[in-house]
Amino acid sequence: MSTITRRQALALGAAAAVSACATTQPPPNAAPPGPRGRLLAETAAGLSLVELPTGAVTATYPGAVPGPRWLRLYQIAHDRLRTYDATTGHLLEQRDLAGAPGRRIKAVSGRLVALGPEPGPRSRTTLTLTGAGGNRTLRLEGNIEPEAFSGDGQVMYVLDHLPPEHPDRYRVRMYDLATGRMTPLLTRAKQPVPLSKEEEMRGKGRQAVHDPDLATLYTLYTHQDEHLHTRDLIAGHDLSPGAHAFVHVLSLDQRWAYCLDLPEPFGLGPPLAHAMALDTQARRLYVFDASTGRIVLASTDDLTIKRGALLGRLGDGEAYAVAGDGRVHLAAGTRLLSADGETLAPAGVWDLPGPARGLARLNGELLAGAGERVLRLDPRTGARLGAIALPGLRELRHAEPSYG
Repeated sequence: MSTITRRQALALGAAAAVSACATTQPPPNAAPPGPRGRLLAETAAGLSLVELPTGAVTATYPGAVPGPRWLRLYQIAHDRLRTYDATTGHLLEQRDLAGAPGRRIKAVSGRLVALGPEPGPRSRTTLTLTGAGGNRTLRLEGNIEPEAFSGDGQVMYVLDHLPPEHPDRYRVRMYDLATGRMTPLLTRAKQPVPLSKEEEMRGKGRQAVHDPDLATLYTLYTHQDEHLHTRDLIAGHDLSPGAHAFVHVLSLDQRWAYCLDLPEPFGLGPPLAHAMALDTQARRLYVFDASTGRIVLASTDDLTIKRGALLGRLGDGEAYAVAGDGRVHLAAGTRLLSADGETLAPAGVWDLPGPARGLARLNGELLAGAGERVLRLDPRTGARLGAIALPGLRELRHAEPSYG
């Protein structure tokens, strides 16, 4: 991950420009037909599969966890691990977990699911790995929490909490499933990290975004006072660069990690005010802080920040972001903001009829969770194209077009 320790120049006057174009869009007299597709949304009842354009909830899966690319859903119920097709909601298979330790789904891949215990102090951790070959029990020293798998299923990435019985920090490590060995990650130059130079994190993991095309996991961390990255430790530095937030970039297949430092004021405000979005086509990563209105754009090719801007503070509450088709959209409180995906120039700001509950893109439309509704919006103008009621909506998680 790239180090950015100096402050980025932020565009001035953008907030006024955004306010000047603010408008509230009334619903049109005749909304066009809604896009065909499916939503996956977290509701009070659990992860729900919602048909579009009708808004009918076809299935709900309490405690379910999505797999890579949102193709499968995994749920533990009645001593079984159930796997569902995330498109149809159909049950694909069940695996018996009777007697298997660990009943929380911690990490999933196309081949394996890792089950572990509840978070808490412990000196040893017992995990269950379940896959086509059946169940496998792992008994590991330390306070271990699975996070992800490599694409080939040979490596499990874990958070190693330190000290195990009174944890106040953690490090990301690799567990080789064939040899049963725990090892440090590689540097971005693919060199082994010395054991004494492993990076230890004390902050909060705010949000993770997976890029399946690059097999890369981006995790946003905030409040990283006095944090030293692996590259600082290897170089013999004993002073923190002063970053209060960074994006931890983990290459799942190439086994390396890197930290992209974010300039102040990122990390100083509430963690929930921060949001991250990935544009896989344009190879761009955006990080936004709704409490200050600041945004940065980074390249996922060289992991450096290319541009920053001041877009204007949004309301209180959890922040959300989504990017694509040349735009980045940001929401918090009851406000929705749009900016050019390359220049970060403000493109519009609109009112929401309820607290923001997530953003998604589908068939050229912007979907915005607001209160207990999902709005269909024109991503360029913010015009209301329609809405569906979704009682108990907590977060709009994913949208998928339907081709059938």
